[in-house]
Amino acid sequence: FCMVRPPGHHAGPRGIVRCANDPDGGSHGFCFLNNVAIGAAYARSMYRNEGIRKIAIIDFDVHHGNGTEEIIRQLVPNVEKTVIRTPFAVGELGAPRYRPWLDETDIHDVFFASTHGYGPRGLEFAETPSGGWFYPASGKTHTSDAIKNPSIVESPNMTDFLLSQTWTRMGEDSRGNCCKILNCGLGLPMRDAIPGMQRLEVRDTYRQKILPHLREFDPDIIFISAGFDAHKKDSMNFGYVGMVEDDYEWVTEQLVRIANTCCNGRIVSVLEGGYKIHGGIVSPFARSVASHVRALVDGGKSRELYDLQDGEWESQFERHLIDERERKRQQKIEKMRMLEAQSRQALYGDGDGEGADGGDESNTRKRKRNQVDYRQLYEQMKREGFAA
Repeated sequence: FCMVRPPGHHAGPRGIVRCANDPDGGSHGFCFLNNVAIGAAYARSMYRNEGIRKIAIIDFDVHHGNGTEEIIRQLVPNVEKTVIRTPFAVGELGAPRYRPWLDETDIHDVFFASTHGYGPRGLEFAETPSGGWFYPASGKTHTSDAIKNPSIVESPNMTDFLLSQTWTRMGEDSRGNCCKILNCGLGLPMRDAIPGMQRLEVRDTYRQKILPHLREFDPDIIFISAGFDAHKKDSMNFGYVGMVEDDYEWVTEQLVRIANTCCNGRIVSVLEGGYKIHGGIVSPFARSVASHVRALVDGGKSRELYDLQDGEWESQFERHLIDERERKRQQKIEKMRMLEAQSRQALYGDGDGEGADGGDESNTRKRKRNQVDYRQLYEQMKREGFAA
């Protein structure tokens, strides 16, 4: 586990990575160098004779690892274009670019998957695009063809790769689908969402999408972009993802099992985000990191292997627990309503809990008052000597 700051997964080949959803925005996201991508490229290049050929990068930071994804997309030759504006004309310049890690097989041997928040900054902005996107506004749920259907992906041979312009003539979508990229954009929970379902959605995303594809990829080493700003108490996530310490430990355990199954336990975790540090060693950030490191250590000792069926059973069991808790919660709410109705009945003395004037007084907790004739009351007080 590498305790690295600043983080790096937003740093692209040229720094800021812009997004079509927010073309005028974009920032470095606190990142200078993409630590994970640099480490992964170094491992593939320098340790290729040690059996390190296939690299997997898993990112569970609450923000999309757009820099890492863009660096992986640059493993395919492309043409970088820019618009030149002068007082007399507007033109476009293009230059071929190719940034391999090792050779032309990079696109087949590098796998990237990310779980993150995707959508508006808050539910109040859901119908108002001007309200802004959750940073970095990229990472819509998508599985590239290279993962889900490799047979349809165009792959020129060595001669074409080195000597022709085949790659540069491919469309943007075709070039993007050549890379093994899996994005899982998680939305904001609705206000009436069942408690616990948001965390179950994160776990099921790994069980059903990421872990099976990662196992099929069969990596030689796994890198983790370990961001802890998805914690439900971290204000940086605007309510997205909503993980707790147990979730970080669980995700780490699953990734270690994959590493034990595929690559003799080779796994490198690099710190990314995580900003709820108030409280020091008992802060949400510190507790999340501790859970993550504990899972790395325990998984390395146990050498437990990955089993798809275990995940399916676990998902059903957790869903049953959530449903049972929700049933008890609804029963408690119903009981409170009944007690409130009984108290109203005792207070107002009728079956509907309403006063003499109808339903307008049913929502008030004040006692019902009789009508007072103040003229008659004044005359009585004069007779009894209480008024002049």
